[in-house]
Amino acid sequence: MTSYTLRNHTTADSPHVVEMLNAKHASPRAVVDGAGNIRLIRYVPFSSRKVVIEDGQNNIVGYAYVADKESNFVLETGGGVHPDHWNAGVGTMLVRWAQEQAFQLSTNAPKDVKCVLQVNLFETDDESIRLFEDAGFSKVREWAHYDIQLEREYPISDAVKIRPFDLDNDDDWDLVGPVQDAAFMDHWGAYSLPPVENPEPEQASDDNNEDEPVIDSSYSNAQGFCFIAFIDDEVAGGILCNAKLVEFPNTGRVGSVFTNPKFRRKGVGKNLMLTAFNAFYQNGMRRVILDTDSQSFTDSSKFYTSLGMKIYRREFLYEKEIRAGEEIRRMSK
Repeated sequence: MTSYTLRNHTTADSPHVVEMLNAKHASPRAVVDGAGNIRLIRYVPFSSRKVVIEDGQNNIVGYAYVADKESNFVLETGGGVHPDHWNAGVGTMLVRWAQEQAFQLSTNAPKDVKCVLQVNLFETDDESIRLFEDAGFSKVREWAHYDIQLEREYPISDAVKIRPFDLDNDDDWDLVGPVQDAAFMDHWGAYSLPPVENPEPEQASDDNNEDEPVIDSSYSNAQGFCFIAFIDDEVAGGILCNAKLVEFPNTGRVGSVFTNPKFRRKGVGKNLMLTAFNAFYQNGMRRVILDTDSQSFTDSSKFYTSLGMKIYRREFLYEKEIRAGEEIRRMSK
């Protein structure tokens, strides 16, 4: 029987982890970016806790992370196991580690708030689905992945004024931030944290940031593919897009599109999407993808299909309660 060892991930492990995660998959599920960090299909914060599992020959055969998604009360895990080591206990070790980390992090969550650990799994990942269901995780949401093949540029309505979003300009972020927050407050999982009583004052830090990772931003929101919409000089919405993807070449991705609730049903979202499509087309990208909540309270699926987008795969969100408490997320209409 093969013996396995779990240890903390180091930067030197990254190429081996990526090779392991991509083993026997038709398209990449991970890459090493220009700064030596692992990039997965889903964004993973660089501050995440990460481990690897080695076999008896010191080959990396498993990898997992745990990330704080929302103030330590919504945590996320992910990773993978080499196909040659499925059903050998490697996945079970990683899930057990992830739950232990989630329990630790949940102690920092707001008092009396329910804490959960989440994982996103493609509908074709039968082995992973079985692993997490056996560990007590339940499916709570379904996401649909849409794409469109671009064959032309689209006309944009003059009723909505759209300009590029300067990602390096704090003023643009200040303009868009409140609108983005308001737009997503009626989505599944949105929340408002209760006020903190007698918050402790922040302590001065002597951290010289030597341990902070170098960041390659090329897989993040891309300059020239993000836009802000205005109606009567008021921010009506925005769109954030990626122009470099882990999984697909010559493909752009809409990361998020949002409309000021005050200006819904006025063509803001449509014109932002068409502006992004045109930017991708003008830069030689002929395919655009995005993902959205299949059961969205705002009927986002109907919106994307109205633009000619079609579903090409589905993804399931599973979660497990880590700490009992008050559910402060929006879970229904």
